[in-house]
Amino acid sequence: MADRNQQAAQCYRRGNDAMQKGNWELAEAMFSTCVKLIPDNVMYRNLLRNSTKKKYKDNGKGAGSFSKTKLMGIRSRIKKAKAAEEWEEVSKAAEEGLLLNPWDVQLNVELAEAMQALDRSEIARAALFDAVKAAPKDTALLSKFADILEERAEYDEAIKVMERVSLIEPSNLNAVRRITELQTKKTTHRGGYEDAATTRDVSSNKAATRGQVAAPGESVETDLKHAVRKDPQNVDNYVKLAAHLRSIKKYEESLEILTKAVEVSGNDQGVVEQQEDAELLLMKNNVDLAREKADSSDDSDDRKKVAELSIELRNRKIEVLKVRTQRYPANMGMKLELAQLLMQLQQWKESIPLLQKAAQDPRLKGKAQMMLGKCFMYDGKLSMARGQFERAIPELDHEQEPEIFKECHYLLGRVCEDLDDKPAAEKFYGEVLVVDYEYKDALQRLEKIQAG
Repeated sequence: MADRNQQAAQCYRRGNDAMQKGNWELAEAMFSTCVKLIPDNVMYRNLLRNSTKKKYKDNGKGAGSFSKTKLMGIRSRIKKAKAAEEWEEVSKAAEEGLLLNPWDVQLNVELAEAMQALDRSEIARAALFDAVKAAPKDTALLSKFADILEERAEYDEAIKVMERVSLIEPSNLNAVRRITELQTKKTTHRGGYEDAATTRDVSSNKAATRGQVAAPGESVETDLKHAVRKDPQNVDNYVKLAAHLRSIKKYEESLEILTKAVEVSGNDQGVVEQQEDAELLLMKNNVDLAREKADSSDDSDDRKKVAELSIELRNRKIEVLKVRTQRYPANMGMKLELAQLLMQLQQWKESIPLLQKAAQDPRLKGKAQMMLGKCFMYDGKLSMARGQFERAIPELDHEQEPEIFKECHYLLGRVCEDLDDKPAAEKFYGEVLVVDYEYKDALQRLEKIQAG
């Protein structure tokens, strides 16, 4: 290890000298060696990334079209390595890709996932930070970044990130609730309660001489329950207690508190919605627990239980979203989510009007049009499906939404094949294979067309 540190130190000095002289290729080579020698040093990775960006003159796209073929192979390697959970290989391949395009969002996300699996959270944080800079309005990515900040107990930063999500999507109620949860966790962490399993543990952390009963200010849960008892008509206290219980995964208790809050509030709509969300979260947790049990069991009844609970969760979500889409007609994200659930039930005619409205939102346009194409396709209206897929394609970016991009091109190829437009089908299958050579049966379909 000492030899590796010495070698890395020598490469660091050479890389630093190269930076001073503006020799970015040499700097990149030196810092790349540092990363290989000491993979858990975040400074080396940051210097490597900065040198690569300077090598490409901060053009925001790296090597451009020159790298397309190489990146295709790298993404395929990452996919295989992830399937086998070979995280060092994922990290290695992602770093190779980032030498070609350090702004690549997906590669930074892949690197972050590998680093989390390898317990190198500081590097995972840096990778997601780069991804967020490259895609500052991607709310799913921002939420992922907030997750890792939360894991690192960087609650203030996580709150700021979720506030950005809330600004981008003003109707995103989950973002608002997440901010509340983070604020609660921040308070808990500062009080020293986060790692305590019981009130007694909290007390012993604070002062060994104290008994099992937590004093005021020593347990968030105890303080909030006391506040509820002291002022049982104050709905805010119930909501805060429920949010805290949810943050420590006491989902059943959280639902019970919110059910009481609904009564106290006189069925206030905002509180009712929080109760519904708590119910859905509990149901999802039950599905997750059942799935974990089924994964470690050969009992067919366990798998059957997972299916039953999943169906119950989906049906309840549909009930909730049908009401909310009426109550919040401007929230296109809810319409899209409801349509996705209805499509699972093959309710194409009910899904189509929802997706047509969702497509009016520029942020959802490409995905909604792709889903519309699927509805028409499965409903047997192939010409209409083709039109929707073709309109969706210009709205989709492989770097931002790789799976939707591939699915849209693949399904368009299928539709063109069924419509006997073989040249068009060949073209769209080819577009899929350029970014993912092993996607479904695209290669076999392409070869069959070419052979014919």
